[in-house]
Amino acid sequence: MRTSPLLRRAAVAAAGAALLVLGAAGADAGGPQPGTAQSRSAAPRLALVTPSTAAGSELRFVAVAPCRIIDTRVAGGRLTAASRTFDTTATSYAAQGGKAGSCDVSAVATAVQLNLGAISQSGSTSDLKGWATGTAEPTASLVNYNPSGPVANMVTVPVDTSGRLTLRTPGSAHVFADVAGYWVRPLYVSVDATSAPPTVHAGASSGFVGVVKDGTGSYRVTFDRNVSRCAPAATDYLFGAVHEISVDSDFSHDSTVYVSVKNSATGVAEDTIFHLVLTC
Repeated sequence: MRTSPLLRRAAVAAAGAALLVLGAAGADAGGPQPGTAQSRSAAPRLALVTPSTAAGSELRFVAVAPCRIIDTRVAGGRLTAASRTFDTTATSYAAQGGKAGSCDVSAVATAVQLNLGAISQSGSTSDLKGWATGTAEPTASLVNYNPSGPVANMVTVPVDTSGRLTLRTPGSAHVFADVAGYWVRPLYVSVDATSAPPTVHAGASSGFVGVVKDGTGSYRVTFDRNVSRCAPAATDYLFGAVHEISVDSDFSHDSTVYVSVKNSATGVAEDTIFHLVLTC
């Protein structure tokens, strides 16, 4: 049955009146209404959340031109029921069958991306595993090979603090690897310059080495790698703080950034808590 437009308008008006009555009843009951002083002054409930990841745990990927760093056919010989350690950050990879020169992998890399391959020897069907030297051998394999021919996968392998990884096979195979990129920790730090000497505030830092205070509002912050081509930026750590913060790379020391802090109102140098981050 169709309802006439007049009846539909009447029904809408009745519903609106009912809402008005309910609203008035809420006001009479003393409940806070939107827009009133009482509702604006009520503080929201805030939950304190503990970060689930450690500072600097989200790594940054840096691509490089594919570059051979391992080839056991050229140097070292095949792996047969054995493991072998390889360097991923060397200035020359000739000793392990790779390029006689650098592949531009940072000395502070935490993992590398490899096109990793195996060529079965003596009819072997087996697998190849890789891990950061000095850590536990994983259960997962990186490459599964057989006598049909070379098998290669693009894989990510962690490295130790010296840039080394270990490869192992229970079978027999020649191994080759081309690096295509690496991961590094991001670069940032929160500095409490109001303490003497300045300290890291709330444990917030990644790739940070140290900070030196040259005077009120003047600091040198050092990181664990060359930052001369990075873009530094700094802000007040505390909301509502008003400071003019200038940053500049120290070209005489590739790993250092200068930070200068002044009170925005007075122009006078002042110590504060600031957050410095570098984009490279």
